[in-house]
Amino acid sequence: MGDGALRWLLQRVSGMALVVFLLIHFWVTHYFPGGDVTYQKVAARLADPYWKFFNLSFLVLALYHGVNGGWTILEDYLKEGWWRVILLGLVLLAGLFLLVLGTLTILAFQPVKG
Repeated sequence: MGDGALRWLLQRVSGMALVVFLLIHFWVTHYFPGGDVTYQKVAARLADPYWKFFNLSFLVLALYHGVNGGWTILEDYLKEGWWRVILLGLVLLAGLFLLVLGTLTILAFQPVKG
């Protein structure tokens, strides 16, 4: 399986996994205990290590899917030249920045006591 075929397959797999993650997230946030969204409920869930893992997995999948999709589109339209290098580099930098920012936010979150 060539590089392009593997990326194509992983784009489909990550897309299906994102649908599952999104449905779980939506159901738990809006329908599971009571259905009302309050800071206390969201903060308690975000402080739980299992939900931190869920959110980190969701983040990584979403970023992989988005960066891989953006990369593929740019490769299709930009065949050569310095614009290709700059734009592909920006896609990677944006993905890395969002990964670091999201990971720090998820791991460092502590609910406000009060």
